[in-house]
Amino acid sequence: MTLRCAAFNTGPDFHLLDHIAPLSSLMNMPLYTTEEKNSKLALHYYPQVEIRYEPDLEFKLKNLSEEFDALFECKYWAPHLSSLFRQLYKKEMHLVFCPHGQSDKGFKAPLLAPYAQQDAVLLYGDLLIEMLKELGIWTSISRYAIVGNYRLQFYKKHQAFYDALAEKEIFSRLDQKKPTLLYAPTWMDADRSTSFFDCGRSIIDQLPSHWNLILKLHPLLEQRDPSRYYPLESLVESKPNAVLITEFPPVYPLLSRVDAYLGDSSSVGYDFLKFQKPLFFFPTKNLGRIHSCGTVLSSIENIFPALEKQISPSIQKKQRDLYDFSFGPPLSEETIRQRIFALLA
Repeated sequence: MTLRCAAFNTGPDFHLLDHIAPLSSLMNMPLYTTEEKNSKLALHYYPQVEIRYEPDLEFKLKNLSEEFDALFECKYWAPHLSSLFRQLYKKEMHLVFCPHGQSDKGFKAPLLAPYAQQDAVLLYGDLLIEMLKELGIWTSISRYAIVGNYRLQFYKKHQAFYDALAEKEIFSRLDQKKPTLLYAPTWMDADRSTSFFDCGRSIIDQLPSHWNLILKLHPLLEQRDPSRYYPLESLVESKPNAVLITEFPPVYPLLSRVDAYLGDSSSVGYDFLKFQKPLFFFPTKNLGRIHSCGTVLSSIENIFPALEKQISPSIQKKQRDLYDFSFGPPLSEETIRQRIFALLA
């Protein structure tokens, strides 16, 4: 019997669409959203996926138990949900956690700890396994499937569509004769990983006329600290060669076209490794594996002269090696599907 699957994007976290929608497409399963905004974004940016808008999804558990055998989401599942499906609806529901980006975050305040409480998890590759081992979590995980970088494969499959979308909505607003820097800071998590509030003003103030700047900001920066966010947003609007994007979930159509990346501990840095272009990072005390694959700036002054240095072959090799360790070799869609279905058997 073929298992019937569905994916969820619950709550306001529309940045997770770029992680769960490609999986929905690969598994040919509908994607449920609970927010009208997320539903509209999903319909626009992921037309390959069947989108079901259900604002009262928490009251539809019986319907879900009747229609599906496995549910996927990029948020940790509450430990009691499996027993709830079992006790109320006599349903052995598979609840699968899908990670939303590879990064070095989660060690000071172990954000990865709930992996140990999940029924089943998807993993990108060996790096995530190593991190879980370092945190003492791995021995608690018995049901997992290694799925590689299916998001990159999804982008390549639909590259013409996404490149045209990025051109229309973002790159057409910039002088494409100039090099373009992507600044993609993460949010203010428990590790205080973001560079945006301390360093964002510097990168905007220093932006020279011969560079373009794209700021792809984590939506939680605005949601959780609007008083610090909006003054910096206004500063970007005064720069004709800068574009701030907050509601463009796809990442790879940006990474494939920009010339350099600047960030902190965001998972976008790991995504950018594939392109073997210059990576730069604002000064940080929380050095991770990704920082060895680029240049950690010595200060937040004179940023752009530092960016104009060429990437060395040794750094490119480090980028290739870390990417391969993180995501492994490309997997066919059928291989990934088989691994996931084997996990659910």
